[in-house]
Amino acid sequence: MLSLLVLGLATPQIVLDAGVALTMDDRKVVHNARILIDSYGNIEQIAQQSALAIPDGYAHISRPQSFVWPGGVDLHSHTQTGGWGDINDMVHPDNPELRTLDTIRANNQLYKVGRAGGVTMVNAIPGSGTNISGAGTLVQLKNSNRVEDVVYKFPGSVKVAQGYNPERGDDLGASRMGMWWMLRWYLDRADEVARADSLDKHPDVASIAGIFQKKHPFLVHTAGARDTYGTARMFQLEAGVPVIVSHGSFNGFMVGKELAEINAALNIGPRNFDFTVSRNAQVRGLVEAYETAGNTNISIQTDASVIPQEEYVYQATLAERLGCSTWTALESINVRPASQIQINDRLGRIAVGMRADLVVSSGQPLDPRAAVEMVLIAGEIVYDINDGQLY
Repeated sequence: MLSLLVLGLATPQIVLDAGVALTMDDRKVVHNARILIDSYGNIEQIAQQSALAIPDGYAHISRPQSFVWPGGVDLHSHTQTGGWGDINDMVHPDNPELRTLDTIRANNQLYKVGRAGGVTMVNAIPGSGTNISGAGTLVQLKNSNRVEDVVYKFPGSVKVAQGYNPERGDDLGASRMGMWWMLRWYLDRADEVARADSLDKHPDVASIAGIFQKKHPFLVHTAGARDTYGTARMFQLEAGVPVIVSHGSFNGFMVGKELAEINAALNIGPRNFDFTVSRNAQVRGLVEAYETAGNTNISIQTDASVIPQEEYVYQATLAERLGCSTWTALESINVRPASQIQINDRLGRIAVGMRADLVVSSGQPLDPRAAVEMVLIAGEIVYDINDGQLY
């Protein structure tokens, strides 16, 4: 009988020791940590080394001076083609039938450098030039050139844009009234398709109908106080569907208190601050502003390649530097985005039964001096600084 490893169904069993494990599981920190990873890439056990023996047959990796933490999950990324290429049909203001799945170049150079920066999963989404630009794909940054190996979930989300980028002339997309009318029209139609469970008969709105069936969320490009709250109102309060408010920049934080009252899912970036010129010029961190208003459901993003994919974790570093709490910054890179994109049953925490998407770094993640030393995805080592540092 062929072994599971020969069949490609399993990876070697691993014991990973590290000085500190930031589990992101109820903010639990384990010192002198030991993590057991099974042959399917799942976490079997995590405890202090003194409480957990090394089983026979396990490969042993020891990093006594290092930190280990769950891999980064970037929900707003356009690096799937390996460059600035993207999908965005500008003929029509709404294109929910489009998808990024067919544009993915697995293991492209931007993904290689991205995982060297601690990113293990990205939500590969269309651009923002139209109101509905299509379905995104959750891509794991594995060391494989096969698209079928790297796609984790499709659809990962559906991309909507409002506020500045999709404004256009000569049709209903020329005004916010027109854009919001069209979006509500699609919401009503997709709701009917979802209730009838006839997604296969209506491919034009199937990705949106899947949202009404709670299979994945909307991710909405939005900025400014009016549009930021307008997004939450339209999708979360009126339609009752899962939605991630992405960007939330410029003066969006001015409705922070109202967003906190409904526990809106916020995906902040790539702009990390607001600069207000008045009597006293003020620079204010956006994550801090939302957190101060009472928001806790916050992730960060790069809009890569606006911010390079490998600087994803550094976005959280900047958020902390600009005033948000350390734990909010740490949670914004893994456990929060995993929950927002509905994959937190498998990713975002170091806990028994979770998938071993792990980053080993020379210091804590928010320390810009710390280098990523090793990255594992589903228990497979996909980056090792000893083979050559990429970032």
